[in-house]
Amino acid sequence: MQNGFKVDDNDVIYKDVVIIGNGPSGICLSYMLAGNWPYYTGEPHPGDDMLTARLRFCMISNEECDDTPENANIDVTTNNRHHQCSKPGIGRTQGGGLARSTRYKLEYLSSGIEGRGGGRPLALLMDQLQHPCVDAGFDMPSLLNWNSADEHPEHTVIDHVVLGKGQPGGAWQAMDPNVLTISLSRWMSLPDLDLRHWEKLVEVEQLQKSVLVAESNLYARLEKLSVCKASSRVSVGTVAAYYKDYVRRKGLKQYFRCGTTVTSVRPNSDSPESKGGYNWIVDGYENKSGKRFRYRCKRAILATGTTDLSNHLNISGENTNPKWVTHDLNDLETRLGHLVSKHGKDSTDEQISPVLVIGAGLSAADAIMAARFRGIPVLHAFRNSLNEWGKQTAERITSSYDRLQWLPDSIYPEYHKVYEMMADGGTNYPLYKSLPGYTLVSLSENCENESTNIGRTVVLSAPDGQLHTFEVSIAAILIGYKPDLSYLKDGGMGLGKLADKPIDSKSNPIEIDDFTYEVTNAPIKGLYALGPLVGNNFVRFVLGGALGILAHILRTTNP
Repeated sequence: MQNGFKVDDNDVIYKDVVIIGNGPSGICLSYMLAGNWPYYTGEPHPGDDMLTARLRFCMISNEECDDTPENANIDVTTNNRHHQCSKPGIGRTQGGGLARSTRYKLEYLSSGIEGRGGGRPLALLMDQLQHPCVDAGFDMPSLLNWNSADEHPEHTVIDHVVLGKGQPGGAWQAMDPNVLTISLSRWMSLPDLDLRHWEKLVEVEQLQKSVLVAESNLYARLEKLSVCKASSRVSVGTVAAYYKDYVRRKGLKQYFRCGTTVTSVRPNSDSPESKGGYNWIVDGYENKSGKRFRYRCKRAILATGTTDLSNHLNISGENTNPKWVTHDLNDLETRLGHLVSKHGKDSTDEQISPVLVIGAGLSAADAIMAARFRGIPVLHAFRNSLNEWGKQTAERITSSYDRLQWLPDSIYPEYHKVYEMMADGGTNYPLYKSLPGYTLVSLSENCENESTNIGRTVVLSAPDGQLHTFEVSIAAILIGYKPDLSYLKDGGMGLGKLADKPIDSKSNPIEIDDFTYEVTNAPIKGLYALGPLVGNNFVRFVLGGALGILAHILRTTNP
């Protein structure tokens, strides 16, 4: 969206960096730009001896590791490790620092690391340092220490601002607070404040404020809280509160401008080589007052996530029946509550037409559970063919879905139950009927029966092409989300690997340099992206992007 509203030059705000998006990606980057830098502790990685060797080799001397490509061929096995150990303390605040790393050093450290996270090497490296062996099920201490600019005056503090529509936490503030996260609590943590530790801090503070707690009882409670919690799933509401409080505790509020909507991010077309390097313009307005603002910056960072807009099927009746067709899980929950209230507590499933759920992801699974919990029958249509569900085993079910195949049944029992139902087809599960391979063709309503649910019909095409008509009470089309990049020219079209396709976190993320996170196809230098927009869809992987951007800024900023 390119809107050229007039702004007096005296009202323009100049910043080195403007971050668009105040979710976990924006918060993490802001923390590092504020002068909080990561350092390798020097402890061995418990599951990767070669990574340990590379880290310790780079701790000997920044110059040796950074500036000599031939070092890639230097032996970093036992003899080299012995040499490093003969120099205790070297690199803990110099070679062990990652923020001042050159591109070569980051490439060298990231080489050979395997894992998830969209395959971005820096994301995998920082995840291995922050959460060693996490995918093996171990809860190991981080290999990173975080030092602030107060502790190390040589740390550069980058002048920046973080813009977001709501409170810090981004989309997490708009989700159903009662739903449990897919990721374990430790994976949701931001630098230097584990979510589990934050939970204990909050509980301690609440206890200390209570005048009803006896002093002896308080100390007993504090001692109990000192025991580290096991990493487990937490509610979305807890995560949202943590992100908001993280900004306060880490002294970042001065950098956050919440309650704003960005309408345009574009290069300065009037003077591409403007004085001072402020080549990017960010326009927007304050949500409450409507007051317009404009930033000129040297670098613009896209960190808006990918859940702004619901995906649509674009079929007949999808957008013309808003009373009973929804694309949002929270909205569906509200509608289910109204449906139960309307029919009364004593209603039976025969009296309520089924809810149609379209999709095979986590939101669809949540919708199925929500309906069955309220005693409402479900019709569930998804793209998988009948043949794919021939083997009715939990192993076969989970292997069909990337996001759940590596999650243990003991931690995610509700999702595994839904996928068992999908394989079973509904034979052994009341209030549920599976329609694998069915495609939704149209939705319609008989206006004569508008006061009731009767007359709301959907037409689906079976795998063999035969059409089937079903009567429903609600239709929930839950087939994922997409980012709102309306503030970019052509909605960001052309910035992905597939230039003629819209940006999608899974199939077409924004194309970036893996070690600087600069947008490859940007019209000029200075545009970066991180987080889900570049395929790093879990919070645990945003740290790599933040480091890449920080290191590149430090390397390319004139002293």
